[in-house]
Amino acid sequence: MENTLFANVKKLYDHKLYECVIPVAKLLRTVLQNDRNIATLELEYQVQLYLNISLYKERQVRAALRSFDDMIHQRRLMVRHKNACLLAIESVYPEFKEVELRRRAAECYREIGNPGMAIATLLEVPVKSRTPRINLLLARLNHHGSGPGCPNKAEALHAYKEVVRECPMALPMIQALLELKVDGNEVNSLVMHAATVHENGNIDWLSTWIKALAQMFDCQHLDAARTFQRLHDSTPLYGNEILMVALGRCLYYHGHYSQAEQLFATTVYGHPDNLEAIGLLAVVRGQDGGPGGHGCQGGQSRQDMDRLYAQVTRERRYSADHWFIHAHAMYDAEKFEQGLNFVKQCLESEPRHQEALILRGRLLIATEQHKPAAEAFRLVQAVAPYRFEIYRELYRSYLAQKRFKEAQAICNWTLRTFQNSSRALTMFGSTLFASPDPKVKQTARKFAEKSLKIDPNYTPAVTLMADICQFEGAPKASIKLLEDHVSLFPQANLFTHLGDMLRSEKEPIRALEYYYKALG
Repeated sequence: MENTLFANVKKLYDHKLYECVIPVAKLLRTVLQNDRNIATLELEYQVQLYLNISLYKERQVRAALRSFDDMIHQRRLMVRHKNACLLAIESVYPEFKEVELRRRAAECYREIGNPGMAIATLLEVPVKSRTPRINLLLARLNHHGSGPGCPNKAEALHAYKEVVRECPMALPMIQALLELKVDGNEVNSLVMHAATVHENGNIDWLSTWIKALAQMFDCQHLDAARTFQRLHDSTPLYGNEILMVALGRCLYYHGHYSQAEQLFATTVYGHPDNLEAIGLLAVVRGQDGGPGGHGCQGGQSRQDMDRLYAQVTRERRYSADHWFIHAHAMYDAEKFEQGLNFVKQCLESEPRHQEALILRGRLLIATEQHKPAAEAFRLVQAVAPYRFEIYRELYRSYLAQKRFKEAQAICNWTLRTFQNSSRALTMFGSTLFASPDPKVKQTARKFAEKSLKIDPNYTPAVTLMADICQFEGAPKASIKLLEDHVSLFPQANLFTHLGDMLRSEKEPIRALEYYYKALG
């Protein structure tokens, strides 16, 4: 009986019919436990391996973990007794080696939310025996883990570097190193040396890619966009979806929403299943004013997004990006509570999903939960300190709570982080202009002027300068400034603002004209 069961367990496993392996292997295990005359250490060990790997493959992680310690104990006994059967088993099934068993156990611990045990399990593997896959898992756990001792930046850096030394084209690992503030030149040197050792041929373009990422994480978003653009225009990578999304991200992070939208839309058109691009397209189409991009969703854009939302809805299995796109659809439809539920699903799947973390804060603001919103933005600030949107939304949360000192502090911090940024200067100037002290109000002008010098078309800076002119008793200069701007970048809120100014200046006919434009 046991021979028949074993032969069938082996056959089912060899054919990767893991769901069928589980019940038959459990039957055989019971037979061996009840009849110790036929049970041998080798037979029990092999059956346990078939069962354990099958449980892992079928994502029954807790059941797989329960037998892990027994398997390791059995294997050590076989090694101690120099059992030839062990070598034969592992030569036929490389996945049965201890290194791979520990990797799978670590993944199971991570799955059940115990990163500390996952790391401890991986650290049992000797350094020289660690594969790039093990180093990657170790790096991610130390970088993103939430248990005691996590994150461990030093351990994460070491593990990421080991992956890159073996696999110099591991782009997400390169990005992770730069995100952890490793100098771009050091990363480039590491990658180029590894590429030479592994004879990966001509990958000079990779140096430019690393430079662009380093600039992005250093808050130099426009410079990063220009570097990616050169890569796009001067190499055979022209039109590549990954490169276009990276370029679009940099433009989005800098506030060039219109240009970012064009890139994301082009990417989605060529690759309609790219969920990352769909999610980012939804975000930038809902943004307000920026240099060269004054994002208000027109009818056609709205129809396009509805079509993309419907496409995503048809999927049966949802990833973090699926949940995020659903959440953003609810945000657009002003169904904020449902949006928060979808964001929660997204973050349960991927706790460091930047756009979902930002959207959660925006949804909380929309439901007037300003204190939790501020806490949400402080959390995402730790994840992505190079994102201006986080500082802006945190500033708005503080203002809504009338916490003016915190709002001022976040403006100072933003100005230090995003030096020579028109958005940071405008935000600081707006804070000064909101002060009840007339002397402080007057100091806002120099920040508005500096912002417009950097980017003459930045809508919030134009609006701030118009308000300053009106405060200083120069309404005509204010009206002229806004009229020049809306002729290039028409927006409903600016038309309304102009109408209000003209009405106060006793020009009702012109005011009506702008009100009608706003309605249109």
